[in-house]
Amino acid sequence: MLKLFSGRQQKLVDAITSADLDKLAKLLAKFEADELDARLYENQSAVELAIRAHQPKSLELLLNRGCDANATASCDTPFALLALQQSEHSLALLTQLLRAGADANTAGLLCACFTHCAETELMVHISRLIEHGCRISEDAELMVQALATERLELIHFLINSGANLPADTTSLTCSEETLAYAKRCEDDRKVREMMQQF
Repeated sequence: MLKLFSGRQQKLVDAITSADLDKLAKLLAKFEADELDARLYENQSAVELAIRAHQPKSLELLLNRGCDANATASCDTPFALLALQQSEHSLALLTQLLRAGADANTAGLLCACFTHCAETELMVHISRLIEHGCRISEDAELMVQALATERLELIHFLINSGANLPADTTSLTCSEETLAYAKRCEDDRKVREMMQQF
């Protein structure tokens, strides 16, 4: 029985990592969600395997089967953060997890975007988190990191999305021009918010 189960597991692992979606769909009918959430291969669950294999379609099938989008990987990293850390398809992986109920306010997730996302993909990752309920106004470090990039379009986007400048701006590592621009953006947003109240 153990040999049969191990063979079934191996087929599942192969289908996940190779994104053989037809095979995976058939195999998933033989697994319960709690079996998939258990450690299947090298201490990794099915979801972790799909994330590390950069397979968003496999991940989608697993999550549709009922796997826990808010669980943690074998390294104790939340799945949403693990998805963000991947070199390929991080946005697609993250999107699948968020659609399945992963917490967009997972600690450190926003700031991790600055570490792991390419400059060209940073805003779209943050935008996806905002779409799924990320409260960027509560992250004190977000604007500190954004200002350090000196990217005016990013600063404008974040402030218009609700991010706040830090109360103490004396230790920021950005130019005076960038800080002045950020303050104008914040003032403009506050004016718009006031106008909406009338």
